[in-house]
Amino acid sequence: MVSLKNKKIIAIIIVFIVLAAGAGLWFQKKGDATSAEIQYEQVQVKRDDIVVGFDSDGTIDFAKVNLRFGVKGTIAEILVAEGDEVKKGDVIAKLDDRDYQDQYQLALAKLQEAREQELTSLLDTELKLKTTAAELEQLKDEYMEMEAIPDAYSASELKMKKLELDNKDTEYQNLQQKYELQKAQGLKQNELEVKMAKEDLEETILYAPVSGIVLDLANKVGESVTDEQDFATIHENNAINAVTQVIEYDIGQIKVGQKVYVTVEAIPDKKFTGEVSKINALPSEDSSGLVNYTVEIKIKDPGTELKDGMTCAVSFVIKEVKDCLIVPYNAVKIVDGKQVVTVVDETGQSVEREIKTGFTDGTSVEVLEGLRENETVVYPKK
Repeated sequence: MVSLKNKKIIAIIIVFIVLAAGAGLWFQKKGDATSAEIQYEQVQVKRDDIVVGFDSDGTIDFAKVNLRFGVKGTIAEILVAEGDEVKKGDVIAKLDDRDYQDQYQLALAKLQEAREQELTSLLDTELKLKTTAAELEQLKDEYMEMEAIPDAYSASELKMKKLELDNKDTEYQNLQQKYELQKAQGLKQNELEVKMAKEDLEETILYAPVSGIVLDLANKVGESVTDEQDFATIHENNAINAVTQVIEYDIGQIKVGQKVYVTVEAIPDKKFTGEVSKINALPSEDSSGLVNYTVEIKIKDPGTELKDGMTCAVSFVIKEVKDCLIVPYNAVKIVDGKQVVTVVDETGQSVEREIKTGFTDGTSVEVLEGLRENETVVYPKK
């Protein structure tokens, strides 16, 4: 039988065992935590750009000009192929112009006939005008003679002569107005028909209105086209834009001429530079009710890799520092009011060094003083 004293001793031993086990577990956890705390990131000081801005999804958009004939007809000749470079004013294609040649020649013939008829009519009217003018002068002389010797003529004779004179004067005035009207009217209708026929004939030849690359030809020789149908598409002056929608909360941060970076999903290793060329003043609203504004970016030196319709990411630059020394933002700590980083020296030892920093985007920070390129900086891993 175990005595009371022995029971107490056993109880004390058990308590010590429990406490020892708990202490061991605590130290183990502390050791694990300490082990986690001493894991470090190592990075080399490098040169790069720091950019602050905001991103938006967009689409690559070629500056395109669609061409169409001004009249309908059958394609007689195509002088370019897709991919050809053309200059402004080059002939792209021609329609069969025989019908339009006939219409133009017919209009010219009608104009010539009308000119001859008009000339004859004017000569007739001019002759009548001169004859009437002579008769009017004769009547004026006769009436003046009758007035000079009133006793030789009765009142009724004078009245009749005056009426005859007035009628002839009215006839002369009417003829003169007719003559002036004929000269003024000329051949406007016939001349207009000639002008329209000539324009239709000229519209059978399709010219390049701008310089660029032929992207598309919709028809072949022998096929029919209308004046409402696009025949060719030209990429104007190799100009390439990125088009994106910017929500109303961000549009105030954008201005024409602002620098932009464009990256394309199909060309992930290349970054294109551009600038804002247009901000649409009219908004558009998407299905969620958000108000957006269309922004166009002109891409500089696009090369030949970009294709119309490619998906892209647009980064609007608010502030940028180029080609500066950078370290991770988390590598910099404040010690006694000074900016400090931990550097691995030539012997492999970690030493603290005071530095001076500049601009930061919250991820990287610009180093102005205290570090050299390719030095190694260590900092606790989070």
